Amino acid sequence: MEETSIKHRNASKSSSVLSMLAIQRPDKTQSSLQTVVGIVNSMVGSLCLVLPLVFLNYGVISCTVIMIILGFVQYNTCSLLILHLKDDEIDTEHMIKRILGKPWMQAFRFCSGTLLFIVGIIYFQLINLTLYPIITYILSYNNIEFADASEKFVFNMYSIQWQALIVFLPLSTLLLIKDITTIVKIAHYGVIALFAYGIFIIYIFIVNLTSEDISQKFDQITLWSWDFSQPAGQFALAFMIHNAVGQLMKNNEKRDNNSRDLAIAYMIAGIIYGIVGIFGSIGILGLENIGEAQTILNCFKKSDVEIIIIESLFLVHLVTAFPIFNNISKYQILEVLYHKREPPKVVYWGFSILFMVLCLTIQLLNIPVGLVISFDGAVCGFLLVYIVPISLHLKCYQTQNKVTLIGDEEDEFDTQVKCVNHKDKNSIPMFARIAFYALIMGIGIYNLIVQFYDIFKS
Repeated sequence: MEETSIKHRNASKSSSVLSMLAIQRPDKTQSSLQTVVGIVNSMVGSLCLVLPLVFLNYGVISCTVIMIILGFVQYNTCSLLILHLKDDEIDTEHMIKRILGKPWMQAFRFCSGTLLFIVGIIYFQLINLTLYPIITYILSYNNIEFADASEKFVFNMYSIQWQALIVFLPLSTLLLIKDITTIVKIAHYGVIALFAYGIFIIYIFIVNLTSEDISQKFDQITLWSWDFSQPAGQFALAFMIHNAVGQLMKNNEKRDNNSRDLAIAYMIAGIIYGIVGIFGSIGILGLENIGEAQTILNCFKKSDVEIIIIESLFLVHLVTAFPIFNNISKYQILEVLYHKREPPKVVYWGFSILFMVLCLTIQLLNIPVGLVISFDGAVCGFLLVYIVPISLHLKCYQTQNKVTLIGDEEDEFDTQVKCVNHKDKNSIPMFARIAFYALIMGIGIYNLIVQFYDIFKS
């Protein structure tokens, strides 16, 4: 049988930006080590600021178990995406269109845009939560009164609500930048903040572990909790790379190692999350501000110089990454709504205005950032993590006849040519595969339901 050559359309704008984030040199192949590092760097980010509090409040053991389960589940669904990715395919979206059809690709793109839209809101919240201790540190030296970061609707003194109004304009101007290439390059240096944060976590862990009253402090730690909503939702977002995995792995020098490299990346990310969560939760035992804090940095005294340094590094990272998420989500959502047509400029403006208004509204209401993270990971990521990968493999597993050709909806060709060789995966009996996917879907549905329950409960 002659090999069929597939001609792709040009990459979408959102796909191009994702490629810049995933691969610094898109014209070059990369080794397995570089691929693993790229995946880990994309997976591990500012969520680490909230993980120690999650482990402390929702159980060190229970959070570790949830982390392992969700990491395993999301690795398996993510591996289904790269399993079907062809060497000459632009990204995951085009592979989904080839096997499931254009409506599925559009749904995937829209959900990805929505997820990143909310990630942008999360970053707005984290910017405010990180900047607030720095500002109040300065205000305290001038005897200026200010409210606690957890208080709601405080306008009679300096508060996080006033700060949100102040930073609203400068952050809005970042969204006006059309060419974000420079911003993306600066954002790559965010690893410096994460590295410094890792050293800080280990430092506070050792200091607290060697303190004289550590036995009394251990009484405060929770080992197990049956409230899974927050950790499950947050780890759902922590292990989320499904919407960018095609760009992350397409230049791997040895494509046969993709599944192995992905597994290694997930294990490394899980180890990092475990160290940050467990060590960080022990490191903040005994601190007074744990109950009201939304990130680990809010637990410490505002006069601690090392905290100011970490906050400053993270602030630069958060600010540079902030416009990137708006940029990608804007293109992904508008590509679905306008398809081949170029949206009017007023639509682009309207999208950015809506984004900033929602950012400001959520911060003024002081909705806990952990709640927003959990909702985004479990609800917005449900189709990306569970529905699409499982449907994709079942379609390829069951259907052995026709599939739409990329770039031309009316051309069809034999399935033996259309898909990559994954006989090992398809050798598993159908009933076992269905049972495994049903279990995975059950986990995703449970996580979806508890997030809505948590929202209505709060």
